[in-house]
Amino acid sequence: MVRRLGFAGLLVVALLGQQTAQTANILAVFAYSFGSSYVLVKPYLQNLVQRGHQLTVISAPVSYMGDIEGVQHIRVESLKKLSKDLEEYDYETEMTSKWAEASFVADYFYNCSKLILEEPGVRSLLQNASAQFSMVILEAAHTDALYGFAKHYNASLVGISSFGGAWNIDFLAGNSAPSVYEPMSALGFSRGLSLVEKMKNLIFISEERLVERFIYLPGQIELYKRYFSFDASSLHEIRKKFSLILLNQHFSLGRVRSNVPNLVEVGGMHLSQKPEPLSAELQGFLDEAVHGAIYFSMNSDMLDKWLPPNMQKTMLNAFARLKQRVVWRTTFQTPNESNNLYVRPWHPQREILNHPNVKLYITQVGLLSIIEASYYAVPMLCIPAYFDQFKNADRLERLGMAKTLDIYALDLEEVVETIHELLNNDSYAKNAKKLSMRFTDQPMTPMETAIWWTEYVLRHNGADHMRIVEQDMSLMQYYSVDIFSVLFGRIGLTALIVIFLGYTVVTIALRTTQYHLRLSIPVVT
Repeated sequence: MVRRLGFAGLLVVALLGQQTAQTANILAVFAYSFGSSYVLVKPYLQNLVQRGHQLTVISAPVSYMGDIEGVQHIRVESLKKLSKDLEEYDYETEMTSKWAEASFVADYFYNCSKLILEEPGVRSLLQNASAQFSMVILEAAHTDALYGFAKHYNASLVGISSFGGAWNIDFLAGNSAPSVYEPMSALGFSRGLSLVEKMKNLIFISEERLVERFIYLPGQIELYKRYFSFDASSLHEIRKKFSLILLNQHFSLGRVRSNVPNLVEVGGMHLSQKPEPLSAELQGFLDEAVHGAIYFSMNSDMLDKWLPPNMQKTMLNAFARLKQRVVWRTTFQTPNESNNLYVRPWHPQREILNHPNVKLYITQVGLLSIIEASYYAVPMLCIPAYFDQFKNADRLERLGMAKTLDIYALDLEEVVETIHELLNNDSYAKNAKKLSMRFTDQPMTPMETAIWWTEYVLRHNGADHMRIVEQDMSLMQYYSVDIFSVLFGRIGLTALIVIFLGYTVVTIALRTTQYHLRLSIPVVT
């Protein structure tokens, strides 16, 4: 008996020792100046703390993400000003082209990085010689200057791509087969079904590469050199050293990608967070919806001032013609609520979508909205407004669980007719249930997947073996097989032969025609 207890004691000590050995000091840096992305990362950070890791988190004010017990927070209060600047930005007037959009986004992320790096608390942390971190976690794209934290602490670099995948994320992960169908911006991009569309998309992606090189990166490089005192070449090297990137998407939601091992899909990991409960008033409003209910939200980050001026009136008139009850999330000052209309500036979205009487979700189609509606099997009326929302809406339509309307051409009759179609045609609800079943059919929850791979990187000291070898080669070496052998190999040779034969046939035909013409022309004497 004593021997058994002794063995059990040794086993417990061994397991505890193993757990202690796997814990680490982690620095998380998030420059978001809006709340929705913190909805994604906060549960992830909480789970890391629960696993015994020591976290230092640099982020926006507490109003965007509350304090996490056991975490050392460094709050960057000045990030809040960026939200106010966004409220004053005239999106419809200024965002007239891809280049204007790129300049706007580049300036925004430049300011995000700058405000983080000039924060006194951050400066003190960087100057603290005793501060050591094994891993740096941050948003993967656009705030490249912040990659300097990983080099400063000689730490593994882990990215979270809260907006899903795109060609720039593929590059950071070293993906050798990036998709030409996933741009950073969807403005002017197409499905690429025809050869002409494919060529346009290829040009579109090429333009975006130039945009990144000459608009996004220069400002980030300048900040990197100023605050970390490293040369620009080292930043380009860090951009090739991501140990892991967690993608806020999942193939079951309609976009299959060719991911390398260090690109891991964790769409829905925020669903591990216990949702906010419904108030007694809202619970009763939905419970008594005998004809069903509709949830309408353009999201808190979709600032109401950017919406078309007639949209509120059109939607109010449409709702007045429905027998379903409507829960509306908006800061608009609406007329007196009727028995069928419940308006507030904030609602517990997940619990509303989970209510059995909610039959339709009207949304701007952000990624979190897609994930939550798919999880709870709620059909969607998509009203996309900017960035990735247009391709998101297109994807959901093809999945058969949504219809889309143009936000700048909303017609009352069309809105009512579309809502009736989504409510009365059973195919949308059935397709939503199918999508929910395949999305939730996973070997581990998205959060368990995210934590497992994060700790995998820690266990294997950065897990360099997860990156493809080609990423460590020079540009010429990397493309010599993939591109030049194709262009100047069999395909190129075949093309040259076809061109030569075609030229020969045409030349012979022309000469023959000219010869016969000369024979047929009468000689004038």
